[in-house]
Amino acid sequence: MALAGFLERPIAQRAAAGVLSAGIHCGLILLIAFSGGRHDGVSIADTPLTQLILLEAENADRVEGVDLPPVEPAAPVIEEPLQVENRPPASPSVDVGSPEVAAHEITAPAEIAAPTQVVANVAAPLPTPAPPTFLMPQSEQAKLSDQLERLAEQVAQDAPSLVSWDQDGKRYSARFVMQRASDGAEFDRVTAEVSASDGGRELTTRIPLKRLAFSAFTQMVDRWDPMVQLHDDEIVGRFHSNSQFSLMYDSRTAPKFLGKVTTAARSFQTESRGRRRDSDIFQGGVETRASRIDLPDELQPFQWAPREDDALIHELSTDTHIRFYADGSYTWWAHGSEEMQYRSEPTEHPVYFLASRGVALYLQGVLCGKVLVYSPDRIVLEGDLRYAHDPREARDSDDYLGLVSERYIEVAPPHVTGPGDLEIHAAIFAKRRFVVRDIEHRRSATLHILGSVAAGSLSASEPRYATRIEYDQRFEQRRPPGFPSTDRYEVDGWDGRWTEASELSASDAP
Repeated sequence: MALAGFLERPIAQRAAAGVLSAGIHCGLILLIAFSGGRHDGVSIADTPLTQLILLEAENADRVEGVDLPPVEPAAPVIEEPLQVENRPPASPSVDVGSPEVAAHEITAPAEIAAPTQVVANVAAPLPTPAPPTFLMPQSEQAKLSDQLERLAEQVAQDAPSLVSWDQDGKRYSARFVMQRASDGAEFDRVTAEVSASDGGRELTTRIPLKRLAFSAFTQMVDRWDPMVQLHDDEIVGRFHSNSQFSLMYDSRTAPKFLGKVTTAARSFQTESRGRRRDSDIFQGGVETRASRIDLPDELQPFQWAPREDDALIHELSTDTHIRFYADGSYTWWAHGSEEMQYRSEPTEHPVYFLASRGVALYLQGVLCGKVLVYSPDRIVLEGDLRYAHDPREARDSDDYLGLVSERYIEVAPPHVTGPGDLEIHAAIFAKRRFVVRDIEHRRSATLHILGSVAAGSLSASEPRYATRIEYDQRFEQRRPPGFPSTDRYEVDGWDGRWTEASELSASDAP
């Protein structure tokens, strides 16, 4: 019996050691299983790395805790353009807390349209088509222009006037609207709003007309002196006479008209020594039995233009000499006196010299500015009277001179003007007569006029002067301040087109 108990103790000890070893191994296995694997350098107390933390965008840059180095990926990862900061806000119907949804929203930003890319597809309004227009025949343009020019003389008033007439199978009507000159250099104007019926179509057009000043004619004469003949003369521009005028030419010398010639008479008189073709003399054509252009009853400057507030007006009660200077200044002194009485500084405003009845004004010099000289009795040209800026050379010249007399405008005798050429730049209106004094003088000179000459009648100028009158083209657009106007209107700037009124909208209708 003593041998059996000794053998049982070792066996019991080995059994206990086996159980203990098995328990230790099981504990290690469980520890490894629940610890998630190996974590070098992280204690059990640290926050588990598998915990998901959602941060607001404004707090994304603020992370409390220990800065950890990035974990190196075990295998290459293909980077995608994940821009968490710029992703659009999730739709209210989407659960932003779901990782699956959040990942979908981030990795597919192209599927969500940014608000700035949403554009309303609004159809643009269609352009309103322009009403059809067409050019009327030249014959109709000419007849319509002539009719309107005649009617404007009769009906042009401050209030609109309506006139109707039949012509070439069409019924025309025209509404005339008057526009008075805004200043002394402008023209009175009329707009004719014309309509016509043609084959069931209603046609409209607007035709502007302007009232011609006497400065629109290079030469205009009311009563031609039968003792005066045009011989060694050249007129560049329009010529008109209310009466029969006279020509004289020979094989060596003949007058030349380089613009259109019109006369209210049935014909003109010709004295010739030799043969000349009319086309050599009337190079711009000639028309007889044209309408008269009557001279006005009054010539007071402000009869033809509004009195401008900024104009300088000099009223002269005695015979006065006036000299102009190229800088825009001028002086004057009493006739018979050598003492200068007045000197004016240059000005940009219009200047008017207005003489009293019976007063003569004597002029010469170089003019810079816009000036009108008026005398009820007489204006005498004592020497050259030229612009400081010749418009034939300086196209932007703003120098204008008008000479207006109820009776005479004269060229002084040779002992005053000198024996040579005389040059005058001005628009001239002498209601009774334009006179060249002492013509019985050995001819050795030419009277050059740049501008225009309108007169009741003309004296002869030969043998003292051959005359050359050249039109100032600027007078088509402006006139010297306060220069007299005719009773004639002329179409100005019309394109000759009809517009179909039936196609006009209410806003486009005249």
